[in-house]
Amino acid sequence: MGMSKRTALLSAVIVTFGLGTLYLGLNMKTPRPPKDPNSWDILIFTQTWPNTLCYSWKKSNPAHTCNLPSDKNIWTVHGIWPTKLGTVGPGFCNKSLVFNPASIYGIKDKLNQYWTDIEIPPSNTTEGNSTTVDTSHKKESIYFHEWEKHGTCAVTLPALDSEFKYFYQGIEWSEKYNMRDVLDKSNIKINSTFHVDDYWKAVKSVLKTNAWIECETKHDSKEQLLAEIRICFDKTLKLIDCDGIMKPRKGSMKKSHALTNCDTKKPILYLDHVPELNISTNTNSTNSNSTSTDAILTNPNSTVDEHSKHRLKRKVSDHLDEWITKSPRQFNRSHSYQPRPSTSYNQNLNRSNSYPYIPRKEWDILVFSQSWPYTFCHTWTVNSNTHTCNLPANRNQWTIHGIWPSKIGAFGPAYCNNQTTFNLNALNTIIPELKNRWTEIKESKTWTRKQEGELWKHEWIKHGTCSKSLSTLDSELKYFNQGLEWSKQYVLSDLLEQGGIKPNGSYPITQIWHTLRTGLGKNPHIDCYYESRTNKPYIDEVRICFNKSLALIDCDPFRRNTNKPSTNCPLDKEIFYIGAVV
Repeated sequence: MGMSKRTALLSAVIVTFGLGTLYLGLNMKTPRPPKDPNSWDILIFTQTWPNTLCYSWKKSNPAHTCNLPSDKNIWTVHGIWPTKLGTVGPGFCNKSLVFNPASIYGIKDKLNQYWTDIEIPPSNTTEGNSTTVDTSHKKESIYFHEWEKHGTCAVTLPALDSEFKYFYQGIEWSEKYNMRDVLDKSNIKINSTFHVDDYWKAVKSVLKTNAWIECETKHDSKEQLLAEIRICFDKTLKLIDCDGIMKPRKGSMKKSHALTNCDTKKPILYLDHVPELNISTNTNSTNSNSTSTDAILTNPNSTVDEHSKHRLKRKVSDHLDEWITKSPRQFNRSHSYQPRPSTSYNQNLNRSNSYPYIPRKEWDILVFSQSWPYTFCHTWTVNSNTHTCNLPANRNQWTIHGIWPSKIGAFGPAYCNNQTTFNLNALNTIIPELKNRWTEIKESKTWTRKQEGELWKHEWIKHGTCSKSLSTLDSELKYFNQGLEWSKQYVLSDLLEQGGIKPNGSYPITQIWHTLRTGLGKNPHIDCYYESRTNKPYIDEVRICFNKSLALIDCDPFRRNTNKPSTNCPLDKEIFYIGAVV
């Protein structure tokens, strides 16, 4: 009996312990991993109708003026906004990623065209002419704001992980999906009046996706003005529906909203001009959800200038207008290279002279080719134990490869006069400069009879003999001295650095090409060396072109799209700009 009591007591303890453990287990919450406040799901690409934005800008202060794009019919980019499904933002994701204006140097003209900073009053131009306005270096510019607020969140996507990629993507989307063209294809013309349903159907019929339509209300007549159209992309940059996007309203946000802030029953004006304000200059107050911001904006003694006040006002508005989203239900180093009309990338390119030369001696242009010596040295030594390099004294200097008379659309001519010899003594006065700027990089431990000037002799016999038909290049001294002059005039390292491109870095070929194009004012050709062993492309040579008057010209005069890079480099890989060897 006593044994049974002990057993019963022990059983009771075990049961109680087990129930207690079960109770605790059921009531203990498994800790969830912390949420990443900077994560996002989709990209919202917003385009603005400049006339309406200008009206809004002037409405905040009638003294404001507008920097309208030169193309009166173009829609301009507002931004690319990474957005989290079911919440607001994110924004300002990485304060350490400070905007570097140099990175968009090569596309500043295109930004002025497609991503115009309308709200920056130009100081030296009249309204409607933005060609001489450069706002990319101003801290309050749209580029600075969009990068810090949205670009720093987009960098988690490799396709948008730099200032250049972010803004260049906006330019490409603007060219491909500009609302001017989309609406025009649906017969919605400027200076017309339609309802929001018409705009939804227009975008849907052309892009096959649902878009957001944004309106601005005129303060006096309460008419609706077409302001913005937003389309959406996934992380593969594929166009998708914007279903589920809605603006937060005061109070409950459980109710679904259509893809617009417009009154669906009222017409929307799509105007070809900036509407008149017809308001008193004293009317300058706005509502704000931020007491401190409102105080800054309305305090007459505030030291903040009017433009900064409006920027601050827009930042508050940006937060109110952020998007809440719900998941919807449903290489060739040819010495006589001339860029062809279309040069396709081939990863098996090598440095062989694999193309035939034209037999005639006629030519159209001069191709001036400069080499990056460290890429050349790398290709010369990478597979050899005996090859060495003779690098220029100036370690950050591109060296001359040659001046090549060329026939457009072909290679050559070459070796135009078999009777011509090379006289090294004719170059005595410029040999020290030639050694540094027209450097013969190739050397080898096994060479015992190499003579000075073999590269110069080769270039003169092969190309110089064809350039002799031009009086300005009809001797060794004139030919080589012209190369030295161009080397000093077109310093590639300096031109590239203006676009934030420096040795020991990797950059998209579009950034390199547009930077050089902007600095030169003409289209260059860029040649890459592709190393199959490492699957890595290196920038190898840059070629610029001249006519027979020695005036700089485009290297691709007959290409259909001269806004795209002329290159054999891959467009989908970053190009390595190998660092200088000390």
